[in-house]
Amino acid sequence: MDESCPIGKIIKVLSMKWNLLILRQFNNDFSKKRFNQLLEELKPISTRTLSKRLKELEKAGLVGREKFNEIPPRVDYYLTDSGKEIINTFKPLTKWAEKFGNTI
Repeated sequence: MDESCPIGKIIKVLSMKWNLLILRQFNNDFSKKRFNQLLEELKPISTRTLSKRLKELEKAGLVGREKFNEIPPRVDYYLTDSGKEIINTFKPLTKWAEKFGNTI
């Protein structure tokens, strides 16, 4: 797929293993999540993989990161406005899957 195509870029990011599942964890209320909370919710993902995927989603502008200067260190992850928009685009697809998903 052509890298200059905007759809190609987002498909590349979303098709990476775990990325859609990570975004789904923010789906219900768009609240901030801590790393360990995401790790627990996404079992059996490894810490290394989650860290790498969050960095990719952050680079793509879908997830933001807020670091607090505390001991122990605390980092919150959240959906950016762009991330919230892409989650909203999944809602019709989810309805379709609920209606016809068992046919594929």
